[in-house]
Parts: sequence; structure tokens; C-alpha cells
Amino acid sequence: MAEVTLTSGYGTGLTQKQKNAVNIIQTPFVDIGQTWAAGAIGTGAGNKAYRHTDATTGLITTELHIDLTGLQGESTAAKVIGIKADAPDAYLYRNVVANNGVLFKTEISCIELPAGGGTVDVNFVWAASATLGYNDAGGTTFGINSGTWVAGNTLTSYDGLVSVTSGTANHYLYLTDGDGNADDSVFTAGQYVIRLYGYEVR
Repeated sequence: MAEVTLTSGYGTGLTQKQKNAVNIIQTPFVDIGQTWAAGAIGTGAGNKAYRHTDATTGLITTELHIDLTGLQGESTAAKVIGIKADAPDAYLYRNVVANNGVLFKTEISCIELPAGGGTVDVNFVWAASATLGYNDAGGTTFGINSGTWVAGNTLTSYDGLVSVTSGTANHYLYLTDGDGNADDSVFTAGQYVIRLYGYEVR
């Protein structure tokens, strides 16, 4: 197991195996690397993905940090937001049950309000296709059908929102224009944290 950087000290005299064990306890979320396609990579702070499995309950929490900066939307509702040039695949995440368990709840927080792209109504949708990019129809199988976002707000898939789902196995999560007001200009801001909650079938 590779050594994990620990922000708090653990003294001296521990073996590397013991240090790794302490790190697992004190650093419950592990960086799981890139889960997104090239069309979802903008020019801002960048995307991140982490996962944690509760050792007691078995709850699997997958957390995605998404940055819209540098992405673009087209002026039609439900079209995919992504890199415009050549419109590469722009999914954020694939629902792999073996990794994230059976998803039962989606939670999305707006950390920074989108700016520069013509809309603050950004939706998150699931689709069977892995090859959707900028200006492709993303559909209406919503992970979150948000309406207008406000920075600091959190929405979950059981908040009474219309037509929401935590995703079908092997489907892909995308960003889409929620109101048709995206004006093809580049997003200059916009950050979200997505949390997917799942359990393995026992």
C-alpha cells in the first residue's frame, strides 16, 4: 500500500505498516483518480474524486468536486455542458456498482455560483451513453433537477424534486443546461460537490 500523506503527526517508532493503518483511520476519504471524460475538463481548479467506505455500516460515499470553468453550454435546455472544441465525451462519472455500491441517494452542493455561461440553472442527468459531449441531448433522467442555484445550497434526490434518480448501473452522469439560457459563452466560475451514497448487496 502506498504511503498516504497525513496532516497530523503520529509520533516516532511506528513501522510503515502501522503508519498506513493510522492513515486509513485518520484519512477516511481516498483519492480515486479521474472518473470524468476529456470533455468535462475545464481550465479552472479542476475536478477531483474521492471515496470512503464506513468500516462499521458499509456505507460507501463517493464524492466528486466539479469545476465548470472553461466549459460551455448551448442555448437549448437539456443539452450537455462540456468542452465545445470537437465536443469530446463530457461525462463526469460512471455508476459502477462494484465500486460505489447500489446508489440510493444523490446530494449536490453549489460551492461557487456559475458565471459567464449564460445560466445558473445547471442540472445533473444520467444517461446510458458514454459518448455525449457539448450540444448533445442529455435527456431528462435527472440526478438533480435543480432550478436556479444559489451558492451554499444543497439539494438531494429525495427533496421532492421532479423526476430524480440516483442512477442506473453503468449509466453516466452529465451536466446539462437547465433553462435554455446558456449562451455559448465560456463559464468563468462554477463549482459543485456531488455526493453519491451506496451500499453493497449483502
